[in-house]
Amino acid sequence: MSPIRVLVVDDHLVVRRGLRSMLADAENVQVVGGASNANEAIERVGSLQPDVVLLDIKMPGMDGLRLIRFLKQEHPQVKIVMLTIYDDEQFLVEAFRAGAHGYLLKNVGREELLNVLRTVSQGKRMLSEELMDSVLSQFGDLAQKQAQSRFGLSDIEVDLLSMVAQGATNRKIAERMYWSEATVKRKLSDVYRKLDVLDRAQAVAVATRHGLL
Repeated sequence: MSPIRVLVVDDHLVVRRGLRSMLADAENVQVVGGASNANEAIERVGSLQPDVVLLDIKMPGMDGLRLIRFLKQEHPQVKIVMLTIYDDEQFLVEAFRAGAHGYLLKNVGREELLNVLRTVSQGKRMLSEELMDSVLSQFGDLAQKQAQSRFGLSDIEVDLLSMVAQGATNRKIAERMYWSEATVKRKLSDVYRKLDVLDRAQAVAVATRHGLL
């Protein structure tokens, strides 16, 4: 099997050398060159024909996100993995929208890096293990907001459901929210009506099933 040919694009020489050293003895992976900016990267992708480009986001001149778009247009067969210090979800989303196949933080370990290189070379997409929890949490928050909108529940009503799920009595809820018990009963009735249920147990079951809790 031919080795996976990797081009490292980063404006810091120490990073390029470090990655070359890290991957030097890796099975079926070969660093074929490096580039310090977008112009060098464009030239070397054309001449070296790498399978995967390891690419930083922030560089002098054309940044990594713009470079992804250019490379995907000119060399669509090349897989691009962002390797960056930025764990900002906006950068992550923009990178994948631009055409990246992977997104890693620079503190990535050797085995995880090799796994990502081998996986993306097959056309699959990969995300840093360190960022996975954050992304899944965002998806969970989005699902909750969608369910909340679908049932027409306010934020306070979702909080009320959470307290009910935790076993809080009407009195405890009233004390926590500075309401009367009559107000709690009325608000719970509104929640039951929106969820089309009859009691607390059914409300918790429906809320859990639809990701509201």
